[in-house]
Amino acid sequence: MSFIRLRVFKITMTTPLKEWSEETILSMIKDRVQENLELDYKECTAIFPLTDKKKIELSKDVSAFANSAGGIIIYGVKEDGHIPTEIDTGLNPDALSKERLEQIINSNIHPRVNGLLIKQIELVTTNPGHVLYVVSIPQATTRAPHQAADKRYYKRFNFESVAMEDYEIRDILRRATTPDLHFNFLLSGKDTVPIQFFQDQPFSEEVDLSITVENTAEEAASYAVMDVFIDSALKLSNSAGLKMTDNVFLHSEDNQKIAVTHLSQNWGIPGKMPIFKGANFRITDTPIKLAIPKEHADSEIMYYTCVWQIRSPGIINNGSLVFVLKNNCLTLIKL
Repeated sequence: MSFIRLRVFKITMTTPLKEWSEETILSMIKDRVQENLELDYKECTAIFPLTDKKKIELSKDVSAFANSAGGIIIYGVKEDGHIPTEIDTGLNPDALSKERLEQIINSNIHPRVNGLLIKQIELVTTNPGHVLYVVSIPQATTRAPHQAADKRYYKRFNFESVAMEDYEIRDILRRATTPDLHFNFLLSGKDTVPIQFFQDQPFSEEVDLSITVENTAEEAASYAVMDVFIDSALKLSNSAGLKMTDNVFLHSEDNQKIAVTHLSQNWGIPGKMPIFKGANFRITDTPIKLAIPKEHADSEIMYYTCVWQIRSPGIINNGSLVFVLKNNCLTLIKL
């Protein structure tokens, strides 16, 4: 039996930014979605009326997300103890438009953050005629780090934007010369698939799980160590050539043990192609086969943990997802 400590991530939002609405925000408040390193709530007074001091704070907050893991800032939500409580009065878009907000951000952060998006949310029910703004900030790579208006560099730490140490700035500078690898998962080519259970079988029909690796950095990856940890409640009848180890436990942030099956692979040339930016490589020639215990078929809802980690020279990336069984359908949700 072995023990591996990895962070088990909690879900914040899975809806694409373009689909966000007032209902999305109200749902986050109802579900008490807590602030974290990648999510921040701020009242509209943080950006209006605009003063030089507020412009500096805005640049600090946005650049800190870009210099860290990226994330989302919602302007127009009150919070208490990092828990959202209500939508505030909102902003008059004629007084501060989305375009003006974007201009202020771009002119106060150097270099400007590529890929930054702002979504204007109409407050149809809570305050008609007013809006709030959701700012989506990608993690900086090739143009990192980003400097705030006060000529300093910031990062996200304990729900705040704090000044970075010299070694942290140097580490971010290396992002442009290191790969940035991530896994993508699909069930039979989809995010959701129907599950068929058989009366005389202990497990459901098998479902295909495909895993691809993607590099979002300019630097190609010639070598990588890949690990995937799948909830032991799911039966894996085929590891598709990956090394498979049972009786492994993950430790969550609240020190709960989660039994998993460990799948691993060493990726390297000349046996494998270098992983170039924009290319998606399947890490196995055939899909992994998984099945669900029959006793879970009648459950209202079931969750199955999956955690991954990729190590390559200069980087260690990890993340998690959850398989959700509901109404005899299995859905894959990235956390």
